Amino acid sequence: MTKLNMINSQSPPKEWSISLFTQIIRRSQFFRWHYRKAAKSGKALSQHIASHNIPITDPWKGDANKGQPLATGITPLIMLEQRWHDFAWLRDMREYGGQNARTYARRYLLDWIMQHGIWEKATWHPIRLAQRIRSLILTWSWYGQSAPESQQIQILTSLIIQSGFLQKDLSRLTDNDDRLNAYSAILMDIAFRQPDADISTLTSKIFATLDELLMEDGCHVSRRIDKHMTCLGFLHDMRYALAIIQKTQTEADITDHLARLDQQIAMMGAIGRMWRLGDNALLAMRHGMDAPPILTELVLDKSGPRGKICQHATQGGFMRMASGRSVVVMNTAPTRNGNLLSPDADADAAANAIEFSFQKQRILISSGYHHDLMASHPHLADLMKGTSAHSTLSIDMINSSQITELTSSTMRAPAMAGRNSGHMRAPRQAIATKIDYGPASGGSLAVAEHNGYQSLFGALHERKLYLATGGHILKGQDIIRYTGDPGNIPSEAIIRFHLHPRIHASQTNNRTILLKLPANMPSWKFICSEGHISLEDSITAINGHPQRCQQIVISVALSELREHMKLETSWGFVKLARKQVKPV
Repeated sequence: MTKLNMINSQSPPKEWSISLFTQIIRRSQFFRWHYRKAAKSGKALSQHIASHNIPITDPWKGDANKGQPLATGITPLIMLEQRWHDFAWLRDMREYGGQNARTYARRYLLDWIMQHGIWEKATWHPIRLAQRIRSLILTWSWYGQSAPESQQIQILTSLIIQSGFLQKDLSRLTDNDDRLNAYSAILMDIAFRQPDADISTLTSKIFATLDELLMEDGCHVSRRIDKHMTCLGFLHDMRYALAIIQKTQTEADITDHLARLDQQIAMMGAIGRMWRLGDNALLAMRHGMDAPPILTELVLDKSGPRGKICQHATQGGFMRMASGRSVVVMNTAPTRNGNLLSPDADADAAANAIEFSFQKQRILISSGYHHDLMASHPHLADLMKGTSAHSTLSIDMINSSQITELTSSTMRAPAMAGRNSGHMRAPRQAIATKIDYGPASGGSLAVAEHNGYQSLFGALHERKLYLATGGHILKGQDIIRYTGDPGNIPSEAIIRFHLHPRIHASQTNNRTILLKLPANMPSWKFICSEGHISLEDSITAINGHPQRCQQIVISVALSELREHMKLETSWGFVKLARKQVKPV
């Protein structure tokens, strides 16, 4: 299945507005007239395809395991519910292969046309139209090329009708991500059916939308990893369609468009690689777990030089340090100079949070928000967005940014949730007030400061990270500064380090915690100079399912913050030689 469709089919598209009068018209004789007109074009297109070599091959892969029950006729498509309407299963069946798979695929398509071929609001949502159009076109050479002419005409007629309604409903899409989704499908349809058509207006709209969706460093304006990856996939689809159109049209504009897309794809790809840890999977924070792993591999492998990795996304607000076989990434929060958040983006309460890996094993994680939690464990879904669910510092159990739509159960939840800040007088979003990144003696240094607690306590949180050359030492320092601004007097800061479920931690003394990694990997030692250290239970989400883990907790009293103006806590992770590890 195309991983773009996989993301979008995981949850229903957003509600969209269309007048009742228009709905009635579309389900009247008007639609039947529209169908008869499209059927003539469908027959002509079928004949054209038969006499010409349509140069479209699908660049995306499917999932053979998901295709197997469909290709053998075991699982009726109706049981797939939303996925049936997205046609994402075409790639899965193709990946499984075999003549029976083609036969069943055409049967499923014709069944869908029979049951849902007449316009209806839910199944003809513009986003679903876009997904179906891309799937129908990109997999055509597999299922359609060898189909009987009568079946080709039925499928192509449906394609023409759906494309027409998608273009009519473009103006009803208010979200830029949704618009880009639709634009990519329309451009693909033009490449397939009429590559000599004028695309100047469409390309102008595409690049205007991209200007609003992407920051100057290539990061998606929402700073959400899943949206970034989906957007990057749409850019690949559009570039592929433009390359096909270029074979028919030789205008310089298309060459310029391709060059611009190549530049943006390379920048987004470098950002995407920045978010990967040693296991090549994405971060858990900022909805990283909502981007399917195969999407990461397919899209990033196609996005510019493979070795190009962004180390510091100045506007996106991420810094990455890597040495030896250690990788650490820090979320520095949005900057004042960049676009902060898209209108529908959720607040980022993970300011100065880090995730850390050694070799292919993750050590420090975020608890990990996953969209599937909303359905299976709604009380946990909001908790996973909170500051205390990330490996960072929180003050008095309050999120560093205000998280909206928190439930009463969230407010009553234990330590990880933090105190609900949703009742503050004004929304808060932590903004990066200081960012520094570069080489340091014997390693590299990253410094970030945010003001998420300034309006509440007159306090700034600064985090310094130092990764030694070779990756065997990760040092950190958390600093809380009092700015002199009015506010409540804070009582306690809590620094949390959530450990991957495969890490077994044991406290050897009041300043040291031993971390045992799985298999024959070397152990690590955690040390801290200030505060009270404890080892507590925690919870994370893996593939949308809660799983127990451990967390290192440092408690720091803040009652004297205003007197001293700043308080510092230093800590570190040190890789141990095998002979240093003693049984506990």
